[in-house]
Amino acid sequence: MFFHAYMYGPLQGKLRLYGARKIPAGPVAMSSDWEVFASMLVNDLGRKFGAGIDLVNYEVKSAKRGGGYEYQYHKIRGREDLARHPQVGHLFFEYSDNLNKVDLRYLHGSKLAGFFKEWLDKFPDPYRQRYRKSVPYGYVKEHGTLLMTLKNGEVAYPPTASQDASPSLDGGEEEDSEPLEE
Repeated sequence: MFFHAYMYGPLQGKLRLYGARKIPAGPVAMSSDWEVFASMLVNDLGRKFGAGIDLVNYEVKSAKRGGGYEYQYHKIRGREDLARHPQVGHLFFEYSDNLNKVDLRYLHGSKLAGFFKEWLDKFPDPYRQRYRKSVPYGYVKEHGTLLMTLKNGEVAYPPTASQDASPSLDGGEEEDSEPLEE
C-alpha cells in the first residue's frame, strides 16, 4: 500500500503533469522512500541518525535496472560501516520504466564480504572527499534471492492469496507470475 500510495501513484501523476508542461522528470524516488518501504516489508525500524546502516538489521540500496548499487562511505564512520556491512542483510531494489517494474532482491552481507574487504583494504588515507564503491547489478541479480516483483504498482511476485484463488480462463489455476526479464 505504501509503494502504491506514496511512491508509484504520485510519480505517475507528476509524469503526466511534467509531460504536459514539457519539463523533464527528475529522480523517480528518494533513497529515504526506499528505506521506509523496506522498513515496512521487513518490519525493521530505521536508525534515528543518518550515519551507519540504514535500518537496524538491513542496508537498503536502489538502482535503475542494469545500474550498480552504490555505497558511499564517510571519512569518520566509513571503516566502521565497512566492518558492519558483512553482518547485516542487504535489500536491493531494481526499478525501471518509471517504477512500473520493480524487483526486490536480498543478499546477506556475508555473501558480499569480498567486496567489503577489498573496499576496506583500499580505504583512502588520506581521505578524499567521498569514497564511493558499487556492487554490480549482475552480481546482485545472479546471487540475490528475489523477494518481490511489482508491476504497474501491484505485487506480481510472489503470488498473493487472491491471485492463487483466481481461476484462469481455461478453468485451471493461474500460472505463477514471472519476475522481471533481462
